[in-house]
Amino acid sequence: MSSFGFGVLQRIDDVSLMCDKRIASLKKLALKPPRPVQQVTPEPAVPLQPPGGAPHLLRRKQNKTGIHELRPRSMDGVIDSGVSLNGDSGSSPDNGEHLQNQQDAEARKLKQGHVLSELLETERIYVNEMSSILKGYFDQMQSDELMHLVPASLQGKEEILFGNLHELYTFHNEVFLKDLENCISTTELVALCFVQRRDTFYRLYSFYCQNIPRSDRLRETLVDTHLFLQECQKRLGHKLPLAAYLLKPVQRITKYQLLLKDLLRFSDSGSCTKELQKALDCMLIVLKCVNDSMHQVAITGFPTDLAQQGELLLQDSFQVWTESKKDIRLRIKPQQRHIFLYQKSLLFCKQTSKAGHNKSTYQFKHHVKMSQIGLTESVRGDTKRFEVWLQGRQEVHTMQAPSLEVKNKWVAEIKRVLLNQLEELKGEKIKQYGLNHRGLKQTTSWDTPNIILGTPSRNISCDASSESSNRNSNCSSEENGPAAAACANSSGGIADRDHPEGCGWSSDYSNSEDEISVNEDNSTPGSKFIALADYTAMGHSEVSMREGEAIELLKVGCAGWWYVRVLDTNAEGWTPGAYLESINRKSSRSSSCNQERIIQK
Repeated sequence: MSSFGFGVLQRIDDVSLMCDKRIASLKKLALKPPRPVQQVTPEPAVPLQPPGGAPHLLRRKQNKTGIHELRPRSMDGVIDSGVSLNGDSGSSPDNGEHLQNQQDAEARKLKQGHVLSELLETERIYVNEMSSILKGYFDQMQSDELMHLVPASLQGKEEILFGNLHELYTFHNEVFLKDLENCISTTELVALCFVQRRDTFYRLYSFYCQNIPRSDRLRETLVDTHLFLQECQKRLGHKLPLAAYLLKPVQRITKYQLLLKDLLRFSDSGSCTKELQKALDCMLIVLKCVNDSMHQVAITGFPTDLAQQGELLLQDSFQVWTESKKDIRLRIKPQQRHIFLYQKSLLFCKQTSKAGHNKSTYQFKHHVKMSQIGLTESVRGDTKRFEVWLQGRQEVHTMQAPSLEVKNKWVAEIKRVLLNQLEELKGEKIKQYGLNHRGLKQTTSWDTPNIILGTPSRNISCDASSESSNRNSNCSSEENGPAAAACANSSGGIADRDHPEGCGWSSDYSNSEDEISVNEDNSTPGSKFIALADYTAMGHSEVSMREGEAIELLKVGCAGWWYVRVLDTNAEGWTPGAYLESINRKSSRSSSCNQERIIQK
């Protein structure tokens, strides 16, 4: 009986398996192709009849037009079922391609699931490792059990040794890990976790990475700490020393962008791709900012606080040629400099490294204020070169980037900073214009507010009398541009006679006889100047210039703005006076340089 029952069960299993296979095959047949298969109707032909005749094998069909069509009944099933006459299946190549695409999509989805699982699992491991470090090292430094092993020079320096590791652990354990666990089933929500936490990532990891050199120096100088560290490592059962675990946060912040790239590679087009790309861009920006901050802490010898220079925008190594009026000698051999671009200044540093250390430091050499520089985007000789110069080309720095891409990136960023400064200056001119039209004589000084990018403040001072205000109100509308408050009076400017600088941009080189501000001499209407660099007008009231063009001064405005005429085109408008140099001075400077070179020879 038992054998009979076993046979019945086996038969039931076989029938179930046969049914499952039949269902699977029917599903494949029921799968509709992306476009219908075109049916081919055979030409009407007289079928071969048997000797006795078989008229019942033929059926007469009448279409809508009334035309009768003879068709063998035996072929109806063939045609309707989509099977060709030669016995092949009627499925088109498009159907096979559709199946292949479907399989590829399933494979990508499977790989994407693996990446999401790796992201969540490695996040949990990362949190556990930070927890073990804090409990096994940080807490033990304050415990009575191991207090005798902690040297006096290490006591109370937990924040230097570990940085803000405790804050990192709190963020990942209580916030980010929970975000991932709640959103891991939806790729779009996972990407949104990175976008929403971008600022927190930057704040926490930039601080931690900036503290790494301090932590390394502390561990290197404390010779007797190895007893305490070895005991903690032994209790934790770690195979690696503390230094290796302190690098885990740096490795983790770089791992995120790699995982996001994999998710983006295995995702289909659509909203998911857009969100993943946004998350990847955010983490790449965070990674760049963290990397820049690590370079910034290596700067030594800067006389003031670097925090006062604004946000660090770019940093890279360049070959630099410097030409200055203080030193007429030309520097033929370039200097290798690591340059840091801040919102308020440009720092030139020399990269050095100590023997036995693989980390570089940057010795401060020179800096220029962004509020005083001009930019020449293209320099003859090499497409990777550009120039940064002070007013009147008193000091010229020719910089050659390691690649054209780096050069274009720096030129674009410097232009953006300068244009933002110009926009702030335009807003200040509107404010100044309103105050100039008051009926009372006054001397006003403002500090340009640090807005947008925290650009440096400039002291803009003008002496406006009621008489000049009346004349200013009669200026034509086409002259009321960025220097609307600077319409000139009959003397050709609104600067006080006791202040020869007028309202021009300040300069650090005003003590030299050869470095007088451009506004001090030949700044009368009708004077001729040469454009030192290209300038593109930002509004209808400004005028564009090309390098080397002859310019005629018509009026002197405020804060370095002049109303000029381009002699080649007769176009008129406002332009920065820092872009102009007197023809007489340029000729005298060229002759003096030639004489100096002849004497040196």
